[in-house]
Amino acid sequence: MAAVRVLTCTREGGKPPGLLSTGLIYDVGFDDAGAQAMIDAVHRPHHDRQQLERLTFFSDAVFAIAMTLLVVEVKLPHLHYATDAELGQALLNLIPNYIGFLVSFLVLGRFWLVHHEVMGLLRASNRRLTAVNLLLLLAVAFMPFPTAVISEYVQLRVGIGFYTGWLIVLGLLNRLLISSIVAAPDLLDQGLTAQDMRPFLRRSWIAIAIGVCAFVGGMVTWVAALAVLTLGSPIITLLIGRYAERRAAAD
Repeated sequence: MAAVRVLTCTREGGKPPGLLSTGLIYDVGFDDAGAQAMIDAVHRPHHDRQQLERLTFFSDAVFAIAMTLLVVEVKLPHLHYATDAELGQALLNLIPNYIGFLVSFLVLGRFWLVHHEVMGLLRASNRRLTAVNLLLLLAVAFMPFPTAVISEYVQLRVGIGFYTGWLIVLGLLNRLLISSIVAAPDLLDQGLTAQDMRPFLRRSWIAIAIGVCAFVGGMVTWVAALAVLTLGSPIITLLIGRYAERRAAAD
């Protein structure tokens, strides 16, 4: 607690001090340590919130740029002869590119939604959370390259394995980010506890499960991998989401 000392107590105009009333001037001082403690108590929450907002804005920018760059792989077809038939065939040949763009956009969109929701529950950040968030953004920024690989070489096991493997990496980093918050509940907003983050931690298995299933299917045939990424994703999301809800109700 700050130590307070009254330096002077005089009435304006040099008259003797009297009872508290309008016109009294009190010169109140604080010792240095106490003043610094009071300043920190007032400004620290604002500083923490400001730093968290910078982290969130930067993350949103990386997600936005990465999601925009995905469309670069949907290239304008080059025609030898400008005919309807050749243009139609060229557009059909780009179907793997359409699928790659759509799947990757939805994947990154889902990660952004979770990131947006989780960051909204925080009041501050720390060094560990910032570092893990930066690793997640690295994986997000790299996502257009695996998308280009699978769009061009969707029939090859290496292409499928590279893409689905990167999905697993993204899922693991997303889970690590949530785990970092669970390990530091003081970062959460007032009234929230680590228990409130448990549903997010359970649902973080969704992306990992989709990546693993698509990888396994892709080692058999590329059609199975695409089936998991397109048709299987909603099913896996629903199953793990319901499991997370049941566990949350049980807790």
